[in-house]
Amino acid sequence: MHTFFGPAVDAATKPADLFVRTTNCNAKGDNSAYWVPQLTLNGQPVKMKSFRVYYGSRLADPSVTVPFPPGLVMVHGDAKRQVDTPKGASGQFWCAGSAETGRSADGNWPVCAPGGNLIFQLVFQDCWDGQHIDSPDHKSHMGPMQNGQCTGKYPVAVPNLSFMVNYDSLGGNGLALSSGMASSMHGDFMNAWKPENLGPLVKICLDQKAKCGTTPSFTGG
Repeated sequence: MHTFFGPAVDAATKPADLFVRTTNCNAKGDNSAYWVPQLTLNGQPVKMKSFRVYYGSRLADPSVTVPFPPGLVMVHGDAKRQVDTPKGASGQFWCAGSAETGRSADGNWPVCAPGGNLIFQLVFQDCWDGQHIDSPDHKSHMGPMQNGQCTGKYPVAVPNLSFMVNYDSLGGNGLALSSGMASSMHGDFMNAWKPENLGPLVKICLDQKAKCGTTPSFTGG
């Protein structure tokens, strides 16, 4: 069970199918699909508070960034990873809007003070191999930057995706992902941006180090 954003998606969906479906994304031209495993509390789905996707760059020279190739599919995280995530471990859920006041009995989930909520950030790879829009594991065609650059097997710089997943939950006991433990958190992306919309956003916003919203115009330098 997953939580989906964008157009409706099923197991047979191809990137081309997304262009003719209605999306709930608010950026003009973005018919891409985004999804994460469902969070549950004692077996019942936890409501999502908000979901935001940030398109950015972590490169030393963002001006080399190019739009995603049509139909690109990628996954970040590992649904099969089932290890403890005690306080301080990598891959943490954390508290937004309030302090962490404790941990669940198993130590894997934070407990958030009132006024806050449980959140997770997924940061995808920045670099593409320049050849394949997918791979058997949905990961091998993407790779990390090296010393602030996309080089070697992954020479093409693409926008850096970051999912900010906010839940209507204060954390604590009884939580699990549909994929298992907190460590199994992962995200999927299927690109269906219209090139005439994504291209200007990359050129005006990312390449020029400008902070934009959902339209290709300067909003803060």
